[in-house]
Amino acid sequence: MHSIIRRYNDLKIGKKLIIIFLLISIIPIILLQVFHFTSVRKTMTSQVDEIIQSDLIQISERTNLSLENYTNLMYQIYVDENVIDQVMILMNGTPTRRAAAKSDIRELLHRYTSVVEGVRSISLVCKNGESVTYDFATDSSMYNIWNRFKDMRIAPPYLDAENKSGMVITPSMKFDENGVKKYYFHISKRLYNFDQLEKGSIATVIMTVDEEVLNTICNSSKESKTGINFILDDAGKVISYPSEAYVAMSTGENLEAFVRESGYLQSSHNIGINKYKDESTGWTFVNAYDTDEMLKDVRRIQIITVLISSIIIVVVGLIIFYTTRTFNKSVNTIVKGMQTVQAGDLDKRISVKSKDEFGTIAANFNIMTARVKELLQQISSAKDRQRHAELKALEAQINPHFLYNTLDSINWMAIEHGENEISKALSNLGLILRHSVSKVEEKTPIIAECDFLQRYLELQQIRYEGAFKYEINMQPELKNLYIHKLLIQPFVENAILHGFEGIEEGGMLSINMDISEDNRFLQISIADNGNGIEEELVNKMNNRDAVINDDNIDKAGLGLKNAFSRLVMYYGGMAHWNINSVEKIGTEITLYIPKSECE
Repeated sequence: MHSIIRRYNDLKIGKKLIIIFLLISIIPIILLQVFHFTSVRKTMTSQVDEIIQSDLIQISERTNLSLENYTNLMYQIYVDENVIDQVMILMNGTPTRRAAAKSDIRELLHRYTSVVEGVRSISLVCKNGESVTYDFATDSSMYNIWNRFKDMRIAPPYLDAENKSGMVITPSMKFDENGVKKYYFHISKRLYNFDQLEKGSIATVIMTVDEEVLNTICNSSKESKTGINFILDDAGKVISYPSEAYVAMSTGENLEAFVRESGYLQSSHNIGINKYKDESTGWTFVNAYDTDEMLKDVRRIQIITVLISSIIIVVVGLIIFYTTRTFNKSVNTIVKGMQTVQAGDLDKRISVKSKDEFGTIAANFNIMTARVKELLQQISSAKDRQRHAELKALEAQINPHFLYNTLDSINWMAIEHGENEISKALSNLGLILRHSVSKVEEKTPIIAECDFLQRYLELQQIRYEGAFKYEINMQPELKNLYIHKLLIQPFVENAILHGFEGIEEGGMLSINMDISEDNRFLQISIADNGNGIEEELVNKMNNRDAVINDDNIDKAGLGLKNAFSRLVMYYGGMAHWNINSVEKIGTEITLYIPKSECE
């Protein structure tokens, strides 16, 4: 990976632009096209399948409605007492009466047959083998569709209904009539004598219906280029099919191969199959369609999109090629100019005619080169002046050590004359001066800062002639912590100047240093028993935003404002404070410094 990045970084800008063009233009467009085509095709296929599924449900509902007409007709026969009476005669009467009963039954069946279209015949098969059939096509008592069965009790519709109490639908069967093959499905129902129900059924009614009725419902158009509908039973045999030659055949597991073999959709590369099983009949309604033909408009749009994308890629490629050449020319000109200047020729100027970024770079480079030349001349002159100034500064400089040494000499003079108090004051003053003038912003150990505060307070006691006493308490665990120099001194000075103002004796100043209870802060308390601070100023000083941003604080609070501002400057937002004060009683200021900043 690192090798590839290094090689890419070493390429010229023109080659980089070509690679970028490939990565952000051609390849994404191709991937987007593939994704778009796949997504659109999937979406359209899904929508087509939803529509077809809805159509299959409607076909199923129309089929059930059509079958309901036939089952209603069967129900009328089932409850017709005349039919039941004639069947009883046919089973138990004399030969003469049986012959008359057959004629009467045929006449009754003829009336029923003419009620609904598509009925080829209605047969009534008694348990003793006697049967009567009215064939609507032949209108003959001698010739009917069931002539090949000497005993209709072996016919499939009779056998299907034999052990069933309700109506039974027998899938389409093939019949050969004078060399012409016809296909019919059957609705069967056992017939009972309601006065003798305990004896069981007395006969079975079989209605034979032309398969064309189902095909008409399934396929409103005989010739369809896009797809066909057909019906299968629960065993996978064809009940209805656009081509009658395939009715009653088994489709096998591969429906697509069956549809191709039947002569439909042979030219299609892809065939879509949709199924819907009707729970009331147990039949499966199937649609097979040519997906390529169905989605031809989508494919046409895809081809147009590819052509447009190709044209765009070519145009953009030409623009990239032209831009790359222009960039290379400008870059080479700038690089050569830089190399000339690098060799020491500061009079070289780069000439780029364009007003784009390269033109701006060339113009700025020319200005910079002229400026560098001018600055080099100024630097050469300035160096001479600097040497002269440094010599003058050395001559005028008073070394701080001169002050320390002078104080030390005066101190020894005081000792020789027995002025020990003066000696002590001079010694403290020297140490305070040394501590104050050396890099105030640096951090110092707390123990060193305490030593400084002690010497400072001793001098202040001399100044105020013992008007106050002091104590400094530091917990031992703080000795390894550091704080900024002179951080506490302004608060101590403020307490002496304002807290003990007008007090000649009895003043007490207490400085306490400890770690806060949550172990997050260094807690420093400066407390006095002096004059106190008025409540309004205390509230203002306890408001962090007012202290930092308010420039209108009166003189009494100016020292505290500066001290608090310095605290925030050093330790940031985590540093905070709290002032408790009562006038005429005293003041306590507590500083909270993040412990992590003191380690």
